[in-house]
Amino acid sequence: MMDFSQKTYGNLLGEMLGRISDAYDKRDASPIPTALGPAAYALEGFYLSLDRVQRDAFIATASGDALDELAVLGGLTRYAASPAVVLGEFDGPVPLGARFSALEGEMNFTVTAAAQGPNQYRLTAETPGTAGNHTVGQLLPITAVDGLTSARVTQVLIPGDDQEEDEALRTRLVTALNNPAFGGNVASYRSAILALDGVGAVQVYPTWNGGGTVKCSVLGADGLPGGEELVEQVQTAVDPAPGQGLGLAPIGAKVTVTAPEAVAVNVSAALTLAPGCELEQIRPLAEAALESCLAEIRRDWDSPVSQNPLAYGADVYLARVVAALMATTGVLNAAQVTLNGAGEDLSLTQSGQVQQVPVLGEVTLRAL
Repeated sequence: MMDFSQKTYGNLLGEMLGRISDAYDKRDASPIPTALGPAAYALEGFYLSLDRVQRDAFIATASGDALDELAVLGGLTRYAASPAVVLGEFDGPVPLGARFSALEGEMNFTVTAAAQGPNQYRLTAETPGTAGNHTVGQLLPITAVDGLTSARVTQVLIPGDDQEEDEALRTRLVTALNNPAFGGNVASYRSAILALDGVGAVQVYPTWNGGGTVKCSVLGADGLPGGEELVEQVQTAVDPAPGQGLGLAPIGAKVTVTAPEAVAVNVSAALTLAPGCELEQIRPLAEAALESCLAEIRRDWDSPVSQNPLAYGADVYLARVVAALMATTGVLNAAQVTLNGAGEDLSLTQSGQVQQVPVLGEVTLRAL
């Protein structure tokens, strides 16, 4: 790749002036540099455009629409944003198509289907993305419904997801080119399941219960264990009738879709605080840092740590937790840090029988 970083206005103008004899006046504001300046400015824009065109030609540096065009090399398209599907509970019947607005947060929902319970309905967010994942609570009617006095969202059934970012698409493309999906291999299961709305991650375990069996464990787009609705949706899409090849799985493959177990990580620590800082000020910042640390572990939950044999890992390392606390504003030192009562790493199980992910539990902090 050619380096155009030195093709700046100043350098270009200097190069052009260097080609002119010093016998002429080349000081600023003299006729010669004044005449050459616009050309140097135009050339700088040309080189910037040329650099962008060059970068957009390579997978490692392309972005936006250019990366979308390159994605077809791996048979991929960028994941579009998907809306959240939530469970609404009402004190009376509600017609399909009725619209409601969340009391907290600017999000509107449309009633799309009846749920199993009485006066329970599935509502779909009108705006795709993760914003619909945070609207549990009271609803206000947009559509007038006679006799209705209570409406609320009680849980998120299928979390919404934002449009896939460049780096995520780039990673998928490189993986697809180096490890192409074919004939029911692990890559084909990952590719098919991750393309489903609401799925954020998947672990695939081939022959987990004998020949022809496949276990697929999924996280939602919110990075948490998939709920019953999401698991059922993935099961229906992949293998609704085990072994019959009626879904995405090939004939003969018996696929079991499940969700991992959420393991609460209780953190205890003694903190040395900066002068003027109070523990109650630091507490929410420290909890946010710990949540971010565990979220990062969950993001890598479906990345294999070994290909042969295929194995996954999502252990919580004590050093990472200490680092998260130390990076919190106002914290000078973190000592006596324990995870679930022990001052050692927390190992989580990843196998065909049991899969686990860490979620933040009780946080106990004290000032030294």
